[in-house]
Amino acid sequence: MSTTYEGVACSGGLATAPAWSPRASVVTTVAVDASPASVPAAFEAAAVRLLALASSYRRNGATASADILETEAFIARDPTFAAEVVSDLTAAPGLDPAAAVLQVAQRHATVMEGLAADGLRERAADIREVGRRVVDELTGRARPVPPDGHVILVDEEVCAPDLLEFADRLAGAVSLRGGASSHAAIVARSLGLPLVSQVDAALLSTRDGVLLEVDGDAGRVVVGPAPALSVVGGTSAAALALARSLPATTADGVDVALLANIASPLEARRALDAGASGVGLLRTELLFLDGDTWPTTEQHEAQLRPILEVLTGHPVVIRLLDFSNDKVPAFVQPLLTAWGTAPVLLAAPEALDAQLRAILAAGRGHDVRVLVPMVTQPEELALVRARLTELAGGHRVPPVGAMIESPDAVDNLAALLPVADFLSIGTNDLTATTLAFERSDPRLGPALAARAEVMTQVELVLREASAYGTPVSVCGDAAADAAVLPLLLEAGVTTVSVAPSRLDAVRALVREQSVRTAGARHG
Repeated sequence: MSTTYEGVACSGGLATAPAWSPRASVVTTVAVDASPASVPAAFEAAAVRLLALASSYRRNGATASADILETEAFIARDPTFAAEVVSDLTAAPGLDPAAAVLQVAQRHATVMEGLAADGLRERAADIREVGRRVVDELTGRARPVPPDGHVILVDEEVCAPDLLEFADRLAGAVSLRGGASSHAAIVARSLGLPLVSQVDAALLSTRDGVLLEVDGDAGRVVVGPAPALSVVGGTSAAALALARSLPATTADGVDVALLANIASPLEARRALDAGASGVGLLRTELLFLDGDTWPTTEQHEAQLRPILEVLTGHPVVIRLLDFSNDKVPAFVQPLLTAWGTAPVLLAAPEALDAQLRAILAAGRGHDVRVLVPMVTQPEELALVRARLTELAGGHRVPPVGAMIESPDAVDNLAALLPVADFLSIGTNDLTATTLAFERSDPRLGPALAARAEVMTQVELVLREASAYGTPVSVCGDAAADAAVLPLLLEAGVTTVSVAPSRLDAVRALVREQSVRTAGARHG
């Protein structure tokens, strides 16, 4: 029998894999033969390990992940933290050092959890994580390593270092604590790992090896999922993976190109492993959402080079910084307010040039294309193309495309098509703007793209682009929805870009369709 647990959606995607928990390694009562004088050294050792892990991620261009690890290292090096532990031990000579560390960590975490701001409350998890790492140093015990293959990490409090240390072995994660603004959630999104938090504590009793399904979009975890619950058409995840060598061709012979939406080297590797022929949407803003200034050329290059190295020989569509709607850093907000429309990056010429220089430099020798988000006017594309041409200095200028995300863009297609090398339909925003939903509205989901108002917009884009000879892809989450994908195929979509975790299921669904009857069966 399957058991379903509802929680908070922290990082999107769908994963089915065996459960694995490191709980046995979390020390809470083990007595430690250590003096108060040894405590500062344990804090420093924890900081050094965190900084070493941060350096490895920074070298690979994952600056946001490195920043998070360095933040925890700074907590470990905060002299007041260690001093408070030493003070407690001095005042109570019989107190176990490991217990003292965890008690002090919890005191500080409790203070953070009492603050009003979500972001500050979520830092409580970082403090507790540092406490656990210091205890590991005091006891000499290392946390266990996940088994080979992919597992679902299940723990009382999943933290960012847990995900970063074992990224190559994880399919997803489930945490009793935490929320969507936690460092673990930020890292999970950058790694493309589904993460659900705030589930019932009963889930912790799940034995290692029991199959779990984590739906990071719905905020749901299923223990022992039936095949019909875990994947499209009732086929097991293992069977879908075995079918990766099969073409994504409909039953009546229509070939469909499967691309991936990614933001990190790990997601790029997972996309290729799952049979993606390239990347239809490389998100570039996720690493900079917590920044306080526009990214520099060097920061953009550091992000792009490791990803493009993984994708050598494959087409990659790089979306320019998409600071809009629910993704507006504090430093962008004044400009967005003054600009009054998107793409806001075009209102910051130096910031635009910084990203374009990085794309040209990192993309040399790669098949890169540039996608401009939230386009409504041909002048917006013309500006990007002109800056690329000047900055390229006679070298190859990548194709420039428009992301169609609003009825205004659809209404203006006749003006956009002459200046667009390609179009990409962003169904998330197109659905929201067409149906007048806020992007943060919990009712807004991929399935709403099946509404006639939205599909009419999609069909119009496909019809006019086809007449003009301009290629079109769909990169929104609706392309992976079992009810919407058949409608997209019937409308004429032959290129979709989805999360790496959805590629296997989308391929299977494509192979089940006959385009001429898709709408009749699923409308």
